[in-house]
Amino acid sequence: MIVADMNLHEVYAILMDEMQKLDWKRNAMFPKAAKEIGRSIEFPACVMYDYMIPSSNNQYIIYYYQEHPFAPVLSAYLCVLYDGTKRYIIKWTEKGIPEIHIYTSHFLQRYKERFLKQPELTANEVAVRFLSRNLKMRPMAIDDRINKHIEKYGAYAGEGFLVDDGFCFKLSGEETIEGESPIRISFFTTFMPLSEMSDTQREAIFEECINSLSL
Repeated sequence: MIVADMNLHEVYAILMDEMQKLDWKRNAMFPKAAKEIGRSIEFPACVMYDYMIPSSNNQYIIYYYQEHPFAPVLSAYLCVLYDGTKRYIIKWTEKGIPEIHIYTSHFLQRYKERFLKQPELTANEVAVRFLSRNLKMRPMAIDDRINKHIEKYGAYAGEGFLVDDGFCFKLSGEETIEGESPIRISFFTTFMPLSEMSDTQREAIFEECINSLSL
């Protein structure tokens, strides 16, 4: 079972170990979910199923999402972690450098308020919307023009993600164990649409995009 005091390598190993079961369940439920989405009259349409791995008691959400009637039905899953009174959504990468993404309730709330503007959505629905709509995440170095509180977090706040819907502020880190691949972590703290950011912030993001293209 994933618990808060595990190191990143332990958490990542559990997540990867349970992927085969998650993939099997996702594929098995796809026909039922696709039929339910096909009956939808409002879009985006989403179907979610709670799923617990009995051997570990880890909680997952398997989801299916369609942005509009002519879009493909996307399917994936996420892990739900409870840490006392706090609740986190966990996603992880399979290719390249192993990485764990942790979404805070505050991040999801800001995404709902500032971009989706649908107060009736649950935290799980918001997470599915964000993850389905923002498949491409562009890592970006940030400075005090983009995050005026960057000194408060030091090196941990030196990166962000530019996504289709806006900008993700996050804390970053890496765990290295001798003889094993390093595991990176991105702890998502808050979200801003570009339209609500200042001119200075947008200019800095644009400059960083140009600089990354020239590398």
